[in-house]
Amino acid sequence: MARSPGTGAMCPDCLERRIRSDLAGSGLSFVHGVSDSPLPFASSAVVQMASDGPDQCIGSQKTCGYFVLVVLNGGKTYVDTKKCENNPLEQSLIFKDDNHCAVQADSSPGIEHIGDLQSSSSSNNQQLIVNIITKLTPVYYLGRVSTTEIRDLMASYMNLSIEQDVIDSLNLLCENTISGPAGLGFLSFVGFSAFDDIHPSGLVRHPNILPVLGVVESSDCCYMFQPKAPYTLENIMHYSPEALCSDWHIRFFIYQIMSALSYLHDFGVHHGNLKPSTILMSDSLWPYLSISDISHVKQNWGFGGPEGSTPNSCCAEEDCSSRSIFASFNLPSSLDWSSHFKRWWTGELSNYEYLLVLNKLAGRRWGDPAFHPVMPWVIDFTVRPDENSDIGWRDLTKSKWRLAKGDEQLDFTYSSSDVPYHVSDECLSELAVCSYKARRLSKSILRSAVRSVYEPNEYPSSMQRLYQWTPDECIPEFYSDPWIFVSLHSEMSNLALPSWVTSSEEFICLHRDALESDRVSQQLHHWIDITFGYKLAGEASVEAKNVMLPPSDPSRPKSIGRRQLFTKPHPKRLISTPHSAYHNKVESCARCQGKGSNSTTDLLLNDCNSPNMFSQVDYLEEFEQATLFMELQHHLNPIYSYSNTAASCCSSVKYPKSQFSDQEVLQPDSVLSVVPDFDFGSYLECFESDDSSFIGYQELLRWKQRSCSVIEHHANDIFSIGCMLAEIYLHRPLFDASLLAAYKETGMLPGALHELPVHVRLLVESCIQRQWKRRPCSKHLLESPYFPPSVRSAYMFLAPLQLLCTSGDRLKYVTKLASEGTLKAMGEFAAEVCAPYCLPFVSSSGLDVDTESCLRLLKEFLKCLSVQAAKKHILPIIQKILQAG
Repeated sequence: MARSPGTGAMCPDCLERRIRSDLAGSGLSFVHGVSDSPLPFASSAVVQMASDGPDQCIGSQKTCGYFVLVVLNGGKTYVDTKKCENNPLEQSLIFKDDNHCAVQADSSPGIEHIGDLQSSSSSNNQQLIVNIITKLTPVYYLGRVSTTEIRDLMASYMNLSIEQDVIDSLNLLCENTISGPAGLGFLSFVGFSAFDDIHPSGLVRHPNILPVLGVVESSDCCYMFQPKAPYTLENIMHYSPEALCSDWHIRFFIYQIMSALSYLHDFGVHHGNLKPSTILMSDSLWPYLSISDISHVKQNWGFGGPEGSTPNSCCAEEDCSSRSIFASFNLPSSLDWSSHFKRWWTGELSNYEYLLVLNKLAGRRWGDPAFHPVMPWVIDFTVRPDENSDIGWRDLTKSKWRLAKGDEQLDFTYSSSDVPYHVSDECLSELAVCSYKARRLSKSILRSAVRSVYEPNEYPSSMQRLYQWTPDECIPEFYSDPWIFVSLHSEMSNLALPSWVTSSEEFICLHRDALESDRVSQQLHHWIDITFGYKLAGEASVEAKNVMLPPSDPSRPKSIGRRQLFTKPHPKRLISTPHSAYHNKVESCARCQGKGSNSTTDLLLNDCNSPNMFSQVDYLEEFEQATLFMELQHHLNPIYSYSNTAASCCSSVKYPKSQFSDQEVLQPDSVLSVVPDFDFGSYLECFESDDSSFIGYQELLRWKQRSCSVIEHHANDIFSIGCMLAEIYLHRPLFDASLLAAYKETGMLPGALHELPVHVRLLVESCIQRQWKRRPCSKHLLESPYFPPSVRSAYMFLAPLQLLCTSGDRLKYVTKLASEGTLKAMGEFAAEVCAPYCLPFVSSSGLDVDTESCLRLLKEFLKCLSVQAAKKHILPIIQKILQAG
């Protein structure tokens, strides 16, 4: 398959074909692409490993066989195959030429950080990226594609065995013995001061760095395998903000992010891409940073250029059969809503493209059936759409749910429910998406999402029947992709088209014309108000019969939901998009045949008014309303970086090497004597915390005055931390482009800072200082009085429980710590916070040998928890055990 140079983004179909071809026989199935832009082009994908056994448990998180596969485009790395065991990369890969690489022990006198990688040649740059990945975190398989090795690797992850050496080492630590470097390295990450100077390069994973399971090379690209995190911070802030349920939980969350960031900075690597969407989270809201999200890695592996750059609006595969679908797209990768809105309002951007932007802002994801981009149905398919007739057009002032159910039924539901609501489901459910795309989806997906028994005749057979059947809205593919109607299943017929078209290409042309028509353009703002706007909340939602059924548990994390983008009525569009601006299929379009691309002709064909057809008063009034509306939407253009200039992710700073040489520490197979100044008792002392004597404002102020940074790129990461911390408390972004520009020019801080609690405001102000040298470095921020002692002790207690190892070994470890009085030393509140992470081991353990540990752990929690907390956390565990018996 031919591939264009210089880009790694592919359309979903080509990406799926590439992965199936390169990884055939690996047991991985393509689920959907992962796009960073409103368009569906992606260089990474969610894949699934088939598993016959039950889901495994990682603390409170399940491994359900889903992985993120990052396509590392741009050429070969020629890595030697290396299946990594206990200590994956004790040695560094040194690339000599295009066909060979040597392996050399890391014997440098210090940890020397890679300099400006962007000055290197492209191929050397790519090789250095692999070195960066392997230096920052263990890579458990590094080599050429081997389907057997990939299957074994995924099975090891799902069986929770890839970090067994770390928990074994920590369990020996509890006996005052350390086996191998794993335990020492891990303790250095979680804040045990005796090992602060250890830098276990690539040997042990930091507990807040997402695992990299493998980097494999195919014929002309590489793939990086990582587990799929169920949530991002962006998901939590948009769909379940109550999940971060207290000020303490927010501090604990930020402390973990800072720990991972400090780890990166220790190696001279800055993240450069910190924002809510790149903070990954587990089911238990344990946060991770991903190596693949580091700015330099993304830029060099074809994830896209700097913010604001314009990607190719076609697939990277030169022989892509879908090129014509995307050829007319005119969307940059930037999500600058205000510029997109202005272009749409004046007719430069089509309705289709503007709706894709709104979908991306709302968090919807191409290809994900549970949260697919949504479009309005605009016709009912009974007759050929005609703007001069009212027949066949859909009423866009009402939701499709309301049109399908009827006002009488919705009124009854609202009045008779304990919690009043009209709408019980999403405007586009997973069931609807899979039914719409049934002809193109695998039978396994249809059995999972639609019905366990596959029956092809039960799916709607025509577009008109589909529209009548569903209470849900439409999908973009019905306006752009003629292949969506063609069945891959011999027993399922193609989706029948209306009688007034002769081909799927003609239908797509006419359907898109209807979406872009002046009739729809003049009503589309009503549909936006219902789907993304002010009619999602308050009295307006009641009047529109659009009140959503609230979640039963608002504190439960969610990755999907309705995000209200606008709180005021969306302005009506001024001008429709000219036909020639969005249409390029001359051979299948009646308008295009025999006609040029004259804009005047297109305006007349669209029955559209140009600006000079408006009275000046009307135009100025519309312009004023649109301008005022834009000024209220600062939250749609968040800024998290003080500098948008691309830079190397690595500095040339040298950090002092640990006092332990490679020969003393990095011996994987030998049992080491305990470090002379360390014993188990000193480790237990770290858990003693007393928040009652927690410092006040004056101490925090003195801490701020001592803050300083020495590397500008690291200081920019700290700026991002300050912005995210403020947003968590404010429930809206701190900066947009205009506020940041004013701050840079005048030093005027955003007024929203005054809404923050005093202690939070002080920390945020320290992080966002205009002079980067006055921002705290990551280690200094970790030592901030903002974090109470209980946060540090809880982190040290819980971090080992996130290791990818068996629940029995983690149960053994946490029981030993609890039995030594650590829960009591941390205090009642910290013990309650730790309970949801620890007690699932008790209910999931079915081995007789674990019975004693389970009982001991329950007793320790009963000693520390309040009566109310014990009823909440322990009583359900006991009930579950009794029911199982």
